[in-house]
Amino acid sequence: MAGVSIESIQNFAAFFVFFWLMAIILHHLFCRRFQWYQEQVDSGTIQVSFGRIYLTSHSLSASIQKIGAWPRLVKLWRIWFICGVIVSSLLILPVMIFLVYLFYGHITKIFRWYTVVRQMPVGTPMPSLSSVVSTGPSVQLTPVIPGINLPLPHALPFLISILFSTFFHELGHGISAASEFTDVDGVGVALIGIFPAAFVVVKNLDAQALQRQLRIMAAGVWHNIVLALTAALLLWLLPNMITPIYPQGKSVTVVQVLDKSAISNHTAAFKSGMEIYSINNCSVTSGKTLERCAFAYSKPGFCLSLDEMKSSRGDFLPPVAHPDVSTEAPIYECCKNASSSLCFRDDNNSSLPTPECLQVRKVLSITHPSCNSSYDCPAQHQCYIPYLAPSERLLIFNTSTGPVLFVGDPFTLVPVLKVSNFSARSLLPLWLPDVIERTLKYFVSVSAALALLNLVPSFGLDGARFAALWLDLLFRYRFLPERWAPHQQLIGTVLTVVSTVLLVADVLMGFTQI
Repeated sequence: MAGVSIESIQNFAAFFVFFWLMAIILHHLFCRRFQWYQEQVDSGTIQVSFGRIYLTSHSLSASIQKIGAWPRLVKLWRIWFICGVIVSSLLILPVMIFLVYLFYGHITKIFRWYTVVRQMPVGTPMPSLSSVVSTGPSVQLTPVIPGINLPLPHALPFLISILFSTFFHELGHGISAASEFTDVDGVGVALIGIFPAAFVVVKNLDAQALQRQLRIMAAGVWHNIVLALTAALLLWLLPNMITPIYPQGKSVTVVQVLDKSAISNHTAAFKSGMEIYSINNCSVTSGKTLERCAFAYSKPGFCLSLDEMKSSRGDFLPPVAHPDVSTEAPIYECCKNASSSLCFRDDNNSSLPTPECLQVRKVLSITHPSCNSSYDCPAQHQCYIPYLAPSERLLIFNTSTGPVLFVGDPFTLVPVLKVSNFSARSLLPLWLPDVIERTLKYFVSVSAALALLNLVPSFGLDGARFAALWLDLLFRYRFLPERWAPHQQLIGTVLTVVSTVLLVADVLMGFTQI
């Protein structure tokens, strides 16, 4: 598992076991001490076991029953869920092809890894799969575990999206069952492992006609598809919806500086709420353009006349040359106050036999164009270029608090600047748009994943029953050869077993990507 330490996995496992042991202990303690709690347990409202907690409500199921069976809406509900049957049925084959594609990609990776391991000398430490084979399917079924491969600040939006997506999924089953005049016996929420979930209990589902059962079983997947598409639409419209409160497209705003030691060199402090408009006249309008302007950049020069150069001089020291390892070109240090001044040379070394120490802010106050050579400068001006290592840049940030200077490697700067594409123009916090955007992204991914998983004809998922119902219909209306009818149950079992194996294998291989 590349990128995940053994210690973090051990800490997570210890917390998981401790949490569920405490849950069971508290459950038994409450049963002994509180009569009302024992009554809820006896009635099935509360169920607790290791790794699972179920809370069931019968009053909420009555509300769902009324909504689904309301005479004015029954026909609309049935049309709505017929659409769900059509869409779900059309997606089953692509989902199965996708699982086979993932399985084939994982098997290919394993064989490549095995080939590499066989050729390694005896006694060599066994390499991980991901370290040997970097190629594979571009899309993975990767389990998401808070604290392991999900940052803790993302945990709350992620868990909210899981809870709401599963609730909306089960709400589809409940309303569809009620519209078919099938009793909804209970609605509840659950905690399974570390993930919240929701569920409905439908009575006498097997007694319904096949077409009605299809509508009920497809309703959950259909609701997840609709939820994912709705969240994707809101995500697309979000910038326009919040522009009156949070303008964007003209700058980025610093939300947090993760490590100030990385930007202490020749800089004024970056502060939360500071807006960055440009870097060396390269317009910054988003986090991506910030990276592009910082990385894709050549070393700047400044057009100065002789008098302007002299007025910008700082405290000079005898120059000390440090040859750069990669180019063997000298890098001079000649300034007493290295926090505000730099060594400069002009592009015509004969007119500047020794480096000059110039105060960078005074140089910036002179409004001449930047340059790469003196050919870019007006008459009677020279292009003065700072001595910098090949990996270093002199970045001039145009910000809402004035110019900010950075001398060093941009790769040490950009990762520690946490920025937002939005500007704060109200009392609302600056982090709010990013949290909304992140939550909508989780709604899209989680709800789409739930739809995909429940389309698979696997044990314990909606897809197994949905596929079995379709087999019944295909045999009943003779779309499949009649001679296969005696083997219908065997066909369904084989399909379910194969689908389960593919799904479990793809998920287990997804752990190698954590």
